[in-house]
Amino acid sequence: MKNATVLLVDDNADLRKLVSKTLTSLCNWHVETAGSGLEALSFLEKQKPDLILMDVSMPQMDGLTAIEEIKKRKEWRGIPIILITARVQNHEMNQYRHLAIAGVISKPFDPMKLPNQINRLIEQWSPSGENLRVAISE
Repeated sequence: MKNATVLLVDDNADLRKLVSKTLTSLCNWHVETAGSGLEALSFLEKQKPDLILMDVSMPQMDGLTAIEEIKKRKEWRGIPIILITARVQNHEMNQYRHLAIAGVISKPFDPMKLPNQINRLIEQWSPSGENLRVAISE
């Protein structure tokens, strides 16, 4: 993804700074941030990013609810979404398989490996949900 705009949605301000700096410096991607699913939806009303990185547990509106809202809008359905979460137990992963997302990156993660993990998941993703792979990238 060359010159991509990424929407990073996480309630942890330090993580938003770290991921923003990493993706900006290593990939030359433009990173916008939101602290909740509600803020993400507000951002999407104004701009369509190339990728959404979404935490699961957040105040106001969690990531899974935000994804459900995003998938309701035809113009947003084609945006790949990658969950970045510590919630990767089997029952949670089974729940994610039904979201038509590009994948899951488990927290904690190595910031230097993050761009490669993202690119790998995006390459495997299909907007139609066909061949959907949910992978824990460690």
